[in-house]
Amino acid sequence: MKTSILKKENVVFAMMKGYSFRISDIKWQLDINNCVYPYKVADKMPGSMRVGYLNTLAYFSSEYSAGYVKNINCIFSQWLRLMDLEMINSKAVYQFNVSLGPEKNYNLNSLKNFLSKWKKLGYEGVDNSALRMLEKITIKPNLTGEAVKRRDPNSGPLTEEELKIILESIRKLLKEDKIPLFIYCYVILLATTGRRPLQLTSLKAKDLIRTEEGCFLNIPKVKQRKNFRSEFSLVSIDDSLYEKLTTLVNMNQKHIEDSVSQSMDHIKNELPIFMNTKKSLLIHSDESLDTIMTTDFLHMNTYFISNKLSNLTTKFNIRLSSNNDHIRLNARRFRYTLGTRLAKEGASVEVIAKALDHKSINSSGIYIKNCPDNVHDIDKMLNPFFEPLSKIFLGEEQLKNKNLFTEYVLNSFGFSNGKDDQIECFTCKNFRAWSSQ
Repeated sequence: MKTSILKKENVVFAMMKGYSFRISDIKWQLDINNCVYPYKVADKMPGSMRVGYLNTLAYFSSEYSAGYVKNINCIFSQWLRLMDLEMINSKAVYQFNVSLGPEKNYNLNSLKNFLSKWKKLGYEGVDNSALRMLEKITIKPNLTGEAVKRRDPNSGPLTEEELKIILESIRKLLKEDKIPLFIYCYVILLATTGRRPLQLTSLKAKDLIRTEEGCFLNIPKVKQRKNFRSEFSLVSIDDSLYEKLTTLVNMNQKHIEDSVSQSMDHIKNELPIFMNTKKSLLIHSDESLDTIMTTDFLHMNTYFISNKLSNLTTKFNIRLSSNNDHIRLNARRFRYTLGTRLAKEGASVEVIAKALDHKSINSSGIYIKNCPDNVHDIDKMLNPFFEPLSKIFLGEEQLKNKNLFTEYVLNSFGFSNGKDDQIECFTCKNFRAWSSQ
């Protein structure tokens, strides 16, 4: 988007198709899940800075994901609560970095990108010293997987018992017609694919694939600068889940056909799998369904389905037998669980990254590092080294254990006992032999 366009009161089109706003609007709706209130931030700025902030944020709204833009607005809101910004300079950036601390320092990455574009667009409010300071500051990556490291019982991976209780409970609840089909399918998909809520709510009927090789689901990737449903990853699903998802699509089709009194057969493949049924009532008979289906208009809001999931265990009294507490549920716990289970089964970092749809392997190593079985293996490997050494210090069978320890060390370096004269250490001028006493 050109700067000249931003300066006018023209309509700004958000990155998500079907959403637009004017810069003067109090609320910018950027997609089905995200809206920003830029004036809550901009009104705390001087006039010239306000113009630069609003126009740069509008640019980002057309080029980046709604979640990314919302995060930038939140960062500036936090910054302005901390201090008055007459000019964004090196001092302001330095003080903000100090306030963030090492754990939230990663927010400066988004800020750096935003301020650089602000400057390039030619608006006032950003001093060159601010950009130089951002170059000097060491920005640490976001610390992911802390709940996995701690094996947090409330936000970390689910235990085998918890997962079993959840899956058995939702099957029973569905059979008794106590939960809708979309909740059941959502939980099963979280457990089997480990995908994020936005990836699942972006699914359409055409993503369900059945071939001679089996049943598959083409799941959209979610990235900052990618258009809605532009990249996908194929995952295998079982026949039972395929049939239930197909049933869900058929239910959605009937619901819309009843609302608009026209057939949906020609665009059935474009129907969302997880649909906001209330939105179908807002479709007017003269509106083109073909156009609506290319947007996220009918897709379920992620906050809505996430709330349904988090309230599931309290609503239906799903408890852990060991302490009788309700099991806390969210999509991230299922994601952590899948990664942890794969690590426990011996999967490599690359396999875990692919299974969880990570962009790189950087975040996947935490599952392998945290696997309790690895601790057991490490103990098993080190035991021949530490056991005789500890017994030597305790005075137990010193000669026997000394020989065991010496043999272990020599064997570790490819030497066998009795060939000490071939070890280069013994001819080194700095070598000091252990006392034989």
